[in-house]
Amino acid sequence: MPVLVWELTAKGARSTVETTRRFAFTVEELRHEAELLDRELDTVLDTTVAEVAKLEAGGAHVEFVRAWSIGSALRESDVLTGPPMRNEPRHLLWLALAQKCRTGIRSDERTDSRWEALRPSTAREPRREGRKLDYFEMCLWLAEQPFEEAVQTFGGSVRNVWQMLERPTLRPLVVRQAFREWLQQQDDDVRAELLTPGEFPELMKALRARWPDRGPGSAKTRPLHRTAAHSRDRRGARQVHPLRKGRPAATDLPRTNGYAVYFFIRSL
Repeated sequence: MPVLVWELTAKGARSTVETTRRFAFTVEELRHEAELLDRELDTVLDTTVAEVAKLEAGGAHVEFVRAWSIGSALRESDVLTGPPMRNEPRHLLWLALAQKCRTGIRSDERTDSRWEALRPSTAREPRREGRKLDYFEMCLWLAEQPFEEAVQTFGGSVRNVWQMLERPTLRPLVVRQAFREWLQQQDDDVRAELLTPGEFPELMKALRARWPDRGPGSAKTRPLHRTAAHSRDRRGARQVHPLRKGRPAATDLPRTNGYAVYFFIRSL
């Protein structure tokens, strides 16, 4: 897959062709394909800007709105499903997209300052999250849910998104659907507390302990085949207020919300 990677020089905008594909003489022979893809990326970013303008008034954090909007625009486009991306790794695509955001350079070499805010700068990106996953991969994953459902699942926090995404066994959409529905059953004040940066990671740790991605109890030894309806089946789990004092026999439950975590993981 050839892509154009843009940069601003003293002489103006300049693009180079990057590819993992073999070429006969020079990479420039693939420029036409790269230019076609570059025009599609213009459309993705224009769609993202329009979506952000529509959603940011709703109260969710702007970083969350931008991330979901980028993922949604990519999913609606043909960029990921077209022939150039067939059986191709995505890292060069993400490089090209990141550079377009940072430089604001369109395929016709005009600049669009609206794009510059779409991808967080290195200084603003969280230091520990998303270690092996690109920001745009996170955006794609986040946009698997409709916007309102994603906000309800993560409290409109990109940091919370990374907390779940970086744990492989928690990535399936069915887990997010069940988790969101469980959150919706809690009182407003309880739900708000569970979605805070202090509590949400503890929920994810408890769920990962329930479904480890390696070792005993992992998917390799105990595959998880659940449907959303099955995940919502709460038979056998007593209904207890999440902040009620007292603890079940289980150990390693997170702080005051240990009871809530216990009954959530039992319901899945």
